[in-house]
Amino acid sequence: MTPTVDSSRRVNEQIADALQRDIESGQLKAGEKLPAVRSIASRFGVAAGTATKALQLLTQRGVVRPDSTRGYFVSARQESPKSSEPSPEFVAIMQEIETIRAHLSRLDDRLRQLEATDKP
Repeated sequence: MTPTVDSSRRVNEQIADALQRDIESGQLKAGEKLPAVRSIASRFGVAAGTATKALQLLTQRGVVRPDSTRGYFVSARQESPKSSEPSPEFVAIMQEIETIRAHLSRLDDRLRQLEATDKP
């Protein structure tokens, strides 16, 4: 798989998805060491930093676990994403939207008050 530049997804996300498919298909098994960063970079034709970001993304997803001296390993227990549990980013965005709505409501109330006092 060669990441596509024109895709709406970042290259490191595409690489993470490809590696996750390898894990889900059984090509890489629980507890097994993933290929070295340079090997992953070579496989996908990207810089080592991009491959590292893909591995960090897989770590965030709970698919792999890092070992500071030995590399990355497939997690023993695969966490399936819970659709009923929103991501922290989603929660933060929704809180910001609620703050904006409350502020707009106060502005609307104030505008109504000002318009009511201007009427003869």
